[in-house]
Amino acid sequence: MTTAPPPTDAGSPFITRVQITNYKSIARCDVPLGPFTVLLGLNAAGKSNFLDALSFVRDAVTRGPADAIGSRVGLENVLRRAPESAPSCTITLDFRLPPSPGQDTPWRGRYGFTIARGSGPHAPQGWEVRHEICELGVLGSDRPPFRFEVERGIVNDPASEREAVMRAGSLYLPMLGGTGPYALLYAALSDMFFYAPDLAALRDARPATGSDGLDEDGGHLGAVLGLLDPWASERVSAYAGAIVPNLTEVGPSGTAAAGDYVAARMTLTSGSGSGQFRAESMSEGTIRAIGLLTALFQPRARDGRIPLVAIEEPELALHPLAAGVLFDALTEASASVQVLATSQSAELFDRKEADLSAIRVVTARDGVTVIGPVDEVSQSIVADGLATVGELLRSNQLEPQLPQSEQGEPAE
Repeated sequence: MTTAPPPTDAGSPFITRVQITNYKSIARCDVPLGPFTVLLGLNAAGKSNFLDALSFVRDAVTRGPADAIGSRVGLENVLRRAPESAPSCTITLDFRLPPSPGQDTPWRGRYGFTIARGSGPHAPQGWEVRHEICELGVLGSDRPPFRFEVERGIVNDPASEREAVMRAGSLYLPMLGGTGPYALLYAALSDMFFYAPDLAALRDARPATGSDGLDEDGGHLGAVLGLLDPWASERVSAYAGAIVPNLTEVGPSGTAAAGDYVAARMTLTSGSGSGQFRAESMSEGTIRAIGLLTALFQPRARDGRIPLVAIEEPELALHPLAAGVLFDALTEASASVQVLATSQSAELFDRKEADLSAIRVVTARDGVTVIGPVDEVSQSIVADGLATVGELLRSNQLEPQLPQSEQGEPAE
């Protein structure tokens, strides 16, 4: 077996904590994240809204808040609406960043902003960035952190001589995107990868561009398969072979040279010989599995250029028995890149050795999403061998354990 090169900053998640108030169905949550975290819950619990909150931060930072709101069809589809309409939403991320060049110690900090309804000069479009804050410091150091805070367009940034007033509806961090440690944060937020596979894109033969990054819809799958390092290529083939009987290899249909049209290809071997099949001949479950595995082990995720890969329902269109294979793949990939997944599959956790610390239970109560670690009663049941997490989910007995700070009325 090919030896894997040491992963970048292994075991150190990019986002360590997510605090959300009044975003879509989430009234309030305070969720710690590890290298691998699964949001586990039934349909319509709000799992997707948690991932979308992270995606909203990326979109707002890279394309601007107006575009991020517009792509979600307006502010009313961003703010919480049940049990009553909220006037604002806040998303705050605690994070950890690798050291700057020539530095041995990682950075850590927090970044967040509040979007609120408004009118007047601060909100000509009917909403405003009411508040934005960023703190960045060296891990374990008493040195004062890099810090800025913006309140209704008024900037407080002691380290900068920039104008003290922001344009309405703008964020300050993108203005600092090329400055010192802010550049590391901006790049990390910009490069978060939200995998949303499209069957046509996965099957499509597309011209190789030389890029080693998969499209978020699974486009350029064949070309990226051709650029996997030997270890990653072996792992993708091995996991795909554990899911699809007689599959022995996954790769590109051509050389993946720039300009060539390339699709994904698999080799099936049986007693009568072997045959190769291109993406258009693969079943939905097979091509989805190959796309997912490529998303996890693509070069940009292996070397740290992508700090987080988020995946909704990785088990979709697969036989329940394949869920355990996917769990192992997600876990192994998290040694190199932070992995965040949603799932409603009991089979994914139908194992006694399932790590409960990786699970965040998601439920809906009166239309409001509640998120927390596995509750103490469920932990005890699993520890005593009375049931698996999957069995508790099937019987709708899996509940989140909430800290005292999250009990009570939603914050406005």
